[in-house]
Amino acid sequence: MRQTADRDPLSSSDPASPVARSGQSQQELLQQLALRGAWRSILEAIKGQQIADQEQLLCQAAYYTLALIKLRNYTAATAELLKLGDLDAAHLTKTADDGRSVSMVPFSLRWLQADTQEQPDKMYQLLDYCTQQLEGNTLLAGTLKSLRATQRLHSISLQDDDFAAAVSDQADSPLSSQEKHAQMWARRQHMVVCNLVNRHVRSKEYKVALRWLSWLLTERRDDPGLWSVVGYVQLMLGDIAVADRTFHKAAELLSAAQTPEQKQRNQAIVRRHQGLLLFARNDFAGAACVLHLQALWCCVGAGACSSQ
Repeated sequence: MRQTADRDPLSSSDPASPVARSGQSQQELLQQLALRGAWRSILEAIKGQQIADQEQLLCQAAYYTLALIKLRNYTAATAELLKLGDLDAAHLTKTADDGRSVSMVPFSLRWLQADTQEQPDKMYQLLDYCTQQLEGNTLLAGTLKSLRATQRLHSISLQDDDFAAAVSDQADSPLSSQEKHAQMWARRQHMVVCNLVNRHVRSKEYKVALRWLSWLLTERRDDPGLWSVVGYVQLMLGDIAVADRTFHKAAELLSAAQTPEQKQRNQAIVRRHQGLLLFARNDFAGAACVLHLQALWCCVGAGACSSQ
């Protein structure tokens, strides 16, 4: 676990008040404060409250722990997670309307518990949990199979989480509640795998990372960012020719950009790919030229945007 700062490095000023508006629930207040980055206000809003409802208590624990992590108080965050004990304990479950026993623990709390560990064991356990949610329910497993067959998992955003606002519906592809539920767990599964890839890359376990990236590509074949990451890892393994083909695939997907801003951003990504390939081939002058041009384009683009 990382060291706790002696003093919170963030400013003590907080733009939001921890007082709920009329008609606003405690959970809505905490969500709004989190979206504003008002981490100290979250601590103030929760501290000292006596709540009997177990689900509300777990929800507050998730926000409280997140706030401590954002304020870099890692020791206190770890202590909060240890207080909760086993998140799969029987007293943290409830009986659903269909008679099934379901967990009351927010996924965000499971994520925080796994992400704060240096070793990937907890994150692998979380991956197993996501897979179990998807495959353990026959109806959900069938829905997931249908989504895969129609390639509707390829465009799932990995930016959303339990602390953010709800995912907006796609106007051109309305989903049933069952499909939304399957997409939610698939997105969580993808996020966990991305976390594992990051961990293995940091540990220079590139082949393990590449195996997980290959699995992700079966789920998200139209994701240019994912193809880029695969190319980076292939370069680290010294597979320059393979990385070149991977970057070419990423460039094909990036060429579908519509707006000028998207096109400019995607061109910068393609130039970075070109620079990295030249660097890997020991063409340092060529790499420096391409990356220098990229930096110039970024400056010109930023100036153009600011002048509008």
